[in-house]
Amino acid sequence: MAPRRYGVASDGSIQPLWHGKLAEDFTEADTLRFMADTDIQLSGNVSADTLAAIRRAGYRYEGGEVLPRPGKEEMTMSEEKTTGAQAPEQEAPGGSGLKLDVTARPIDPIKNLVGFATVKLNDCFVVEDFKILQSDKGLYVGMPSKPDKSSRTGYRDTVKPITKEFREELHGAILEAYQQEIEKLQARIAAARQAPPPEKASIKGQLEAGTKKAAKENAARAPKEKPTKAVER
Repeated sequence: MAPRRYGVASDGSIQPLWHGKLAEDFTEADTLRFMADTDIQLSGNVSADTLAAIRRAGYRYEGGEVLPRPGKEEMTMSEEKTTGAQAPEQEAPGGSGLKLDVTARPIDPIKNLVGFATVKLNDCFVVEDFKILQSDKGLYVGMPSKPDKSSRTGYRDTVKPITKEFREELHGAILEAYQQEIEKLQARIAAARQAPPPEKASIKGQLEAGTKKAAKENAARAPKEKPTKAVER
């Protein structure tokens, strides 16, 4: 039997289902995941605004899923209306407290590699060569690594987070910075497409301009004095 694509809402209306749910039954995470899925359908990537909204609400986006951070409780939209609960405006508790300045650099894809990132911690320590990778489920972060024959993958991470919470915070900041750079590139491309092409002067116009310039230069030159003839005795 084919899965139902529509359901009956509480007001009796027929509404489309998303992952088997009506919109009125969405949890906060469902709403955020719906936003992320919509971004991917429209542009192929989750936008920086959506990633920021996910983080503000106390979730993380990983492998195509919106997952709650520790201590985050979910409720449906109908429960939110009843209790008056709202998504937190501030960063969810449990953050590392570290200042993360991330610089992302998109590249032309090499297999599933789409970019690199550098992270500066508390303005005093820099870690380079984070990898930004693309999978069927979305973007994810690869740690800086070096070849290691004894490793199962052939590589060994040279730096790595110790706690799950900081790993989520770090990866979220890197992916958010990457999305911002992608949006800047897209904006520049759109602006370039809208700009009118520069006008090229015709050959005739170039010749006329050259003639006028030469005449102007000749006129500006001082006339040479003619030598005086010696008076014959």
